[in-house]
Amino acid sequence: MRLSRRVALGGVQLDEIHERIVIRGVDTGVPKETVESVNRMGGAGSRITRHHWETLEVSVTFAIDVPKSNMALRREIWEDVVSWAQTGGWLTAEGMDDRRMWAEKAVLPGGGDLWEWLSEYTIVFRAYGVPFWQDVEPRSVGVRGVSSWTGTIGNPGHFETVADVTFHNSSAQAMTSFAITVGGNQISLSGFTLAAGADLIISHSEDGLLRITAGGVSIYDKRSADSADDLYVAPGTAAISMTAGKAGTLTVSVYGRYA
Repeated sequence: MRLSRRVALGGVQLDEIHERIVIRGVDTGVPKETVESVNRMGGAGSRITRHHWETLEVSVTFAIDVPKSNMALRREIWEDVVSWAQTGGWLTAEGMDDRRMWAEKAVLPGGGDLWEWLSEYTIVFRAYGVPFWQDVEPRSVGVRGVSSWTGTIGNPGHFETVADVTFHNSSAQAMTSFAITVGGNQISLSGFTLAAGADLIISHSEDGLLRITAGGVSIYDKRSADSADDLYVAPGTAAISMTAGKAGTLTVSVYGRYA
């Protein structure tokens, strides 16, 4: 039976584990923020000195619609749900079909007294590296046959995100330098070799860690000393500028991040 409240982890719907699972509620949460401040002069007010987004917690509450006369089945369903929750991965929820959350940790409820067949149970899924809901599909801009280019890209989300970049060397020769600036943040690379027909990729893991490869080999250590920590993109429209040692195809993408 398809329920009005649905949630999936790694593409597996909770209510498809067993037909007797009833999802009572899905709380999509809000990112947890830590704020530090100092007092202003004059005896009133304060000034924010630092803020940091910590985690996002999504709560899923369910019941097991099996009478207490069938304790073996109730226990089996409970254990199947626990196994499902511990797999981790992309979490999606009904009504947010275009967004997803990378669930790194599942906080499991106690099984309690499974004899109480009207009991409800709540699993809390927690995101650490990227504590936001994210677009399933990115917003992208691209251009072909350029060794330098300027343009813009929009970040549709509520929060700062990061840009992914792919540059395909379409020339007949290897290249050894590349620099890109997005939203005022630049990553400059030199001292590497990107063969003709190969790709330079600036990307991020599911938990947000920066990766830089050329032809599938890491060149993270080829960043200049003054490069930014990442290609951060604030909500709204961000400027892009790029220079490369050879002509190629450039694609820049962003995934919006939401509460």
